[in-house]
Amino acid sequence: MINFYPGPSKIFPGLEKHISDAFSSGILSQNHRSIPFMQLLQETIELFKSQMNIPEDYKVYFTSSATEGWEIAAQSLLHGNVQFIYNGAFGKKWFKYVVTNPAPLDRPTLPESLKKGHLRGSRFLTNDSFNKINFEEQIDCFCAVQNETSNGTQITNDQLNTIHKDALKCFDITSSLAGISIDFSAGDYWLASVQKCLGLPSGMGILIVSPKALDLAVRIGDRNYYNSLLNIEENFKKYQTHYTPSILHIYLLNRLLKMVPPISETSQFIKERAKNWYTFFDKSNAMKPLVKNPDVRSETVIAVEATPEKVLEIKQIAQENGITLGSGYGEWKESTFRIANFPAITDSEIQTLQTLLTSLL
Repeated sequence: MINFYPGPSKIFPGLEKHISDAFSSGILSQNHRSIPFMQLLQETIELFKSQMNIPEDYKVYFTSSATEGWEIAAQSLLHGNVQFIYNGAFGKKWFKYVVTNPAPLDRPTLPESLKKGHLRGSRFLTNDSFNKINFEEQIDCFCAVQNETSNGTQITNDQLNTIHKDALKCFDITSSLAGISIDFSAGDYWLASVQKCLGLPSGMGILIVSPKALDLAVRIGDRNYYNSLLNIEENFKKYQTHYTPSILHIYLLNRLLKMVPPISETSQFIKERAKNWYTFFDKSNAMKPLVKNPDVRSETVIAVEATPEKVLEIKQIAQENGITLGSGYGEWKESTFRIANFPAITDSEIQTLQTLLTSLL
């Protein structure tokens, strides 16, 4: 089966050997206070920061999922005037989660200077350029999904740098981390998980956190939650975890980072393949890219629009030919299908899918 589902997606070839190696090495039987685990965690974090071009003074933490990253931000960082912007289902879900969590606006540990704010969500349209969005003048915290899996849109590095410099900036990069180069200095709190561009089995999340965010967490001082950022940092600075982690995921990430090229190289070929995909669908009459504005098209998730009948036909025939496509999501559920453009997917697999789609035009 060729897997183009946008997460969990295709696992990187070769990792099955490392799963066996992890078992035989004995690391999976180590506890998370042991020297072997601490050495593995330290090396993995250092490799990850180097490969992803993360600023030296930023911290990297491992959690259970990207969704947990939403919760940690709400519990430990969000305060005052908080603005969410979203144009798809996952950005909206993140906003709705924070709406139901009172911590950002009613946290007893908040210093007086950080109290008295509001939480606001601002929706923009799928084809809107980011520079046309109306930002609030006074923002303490800003949150957005940088790569929206549900509709195949993306906020570029240049656009990320137009957001208020003084605000705490939080971004969900679940569908783009390890697929394209990201300017991490443009934000303070980045969350993702490993089952998409990293090509690992699902089950581990990743946080990338700036000194500004950690300083703010100290000012807020909230330790009322098990996964507060302060508890996480207290343990990770010793290369330990406050919870029992998935050692297998950390081990596999370590080995994967030694297999793949730096993100600058990966990003270049992902961008070229995305350009090829959009050219392919722009020439079609029966299927078109959902996102018409090239400036906001995702390079890692291609959303394709067709009639509901055509979408069903395409997905069914693809399945019969051993190819799994992503279903439409949210308001685009019936009228779109999605194609992962992740590093683990090969050019020959893409050619196989394009040949099949050409026969259905």
